[in-house]
Amino acid sequence: MVLLKRVLVAVFFIPLLIYIFHVGDIILASFLGLIAFQMMFELREMFFNKGIIVPSVIIILGLIVFIASIYLGMAMIFASLLLAFIVIIGIDLFSNNLEGAMIRGSAGIFIIVYIAILLSSVYHIRLLDNGRNLILSLLFMIWITDTMAYTAGRTIGKHREIFKASPNKSLEGFLAGIIFSFAGTLVLINFFGVTLSQAIAAAVSGGVFGQMGDLFESILKRDAGVKDSSNVLPGHGGILDRFDSLLLAAPVFYVILYLIK
Repeated sequence: MVLLKRVLVAVFFIPLLIYIFHVGDIILASFLGLIAFQMMFELREMFFNKGIIVPSVIIILGLIVFIASIYLGMAMIFASLLLAFIVIIGIDLFSNNLEGAMIRGSAGIFIIVYIAILLSSVYHIRLLDNGRNLILSLLFMIWITDTMAYTAGRTIGKHREIFKASPNKSLEGFLAGIIFSFAGTLVLINFFGVTLSQAIAAAVSGGVFGQMGDLFESILKRDAGVKDSSNVLPGHGGILDRFDSLLLAAPVFYVILYLIK
């Protein structure tokens, strides 16, 4: 039943995602804003499980920072982050509960940076020359890496003590994901219309840093004592579970593209 749910959700969402990233513009911005809201909510709930009460206003502030990150200049990004910081400080200044103020403030800033700032890089990749093919190339690399890492881990994975945060992941699976991501550069060059350097950048970002992003979210979930970030996607867990790789892979990809242009 769980497998059936996973397949049905994938059959519906994969074509939808391809369409959204293909069209870009306001449709992509709206979609990213929607999943940013849900991911910040899920991460806030994970902090709750640790006894860290992050104010709901953090999610609104995160959306403001996200909008500033994709539409406005650097000055407004700093201004929105400053606003978030001032509000976080203000909440504790007028609070009767001073215990844990440092942790609450750090958690609030972490949620905003981890979700709002990092996710905005997806939109900026789409704005680049040939951005449509570049973002689809990154998504393909993340998918092929995740698929082959899972397959290799299930079939030949033996060294599972390497990644303490995720016992189901093995060194063999991790390396297989990297190997197949670099093999996938041939697919990108021939079918996605990207250059060799761009294809290698996608392989590094998706194959290495995408897996690191996935493992980092596993650390957060294990620390919070939860299996999934939520159950909003039947058989798949939460939105954060589905986009954790992209949160690290996309900004790395954007930086590499900037350096090699």
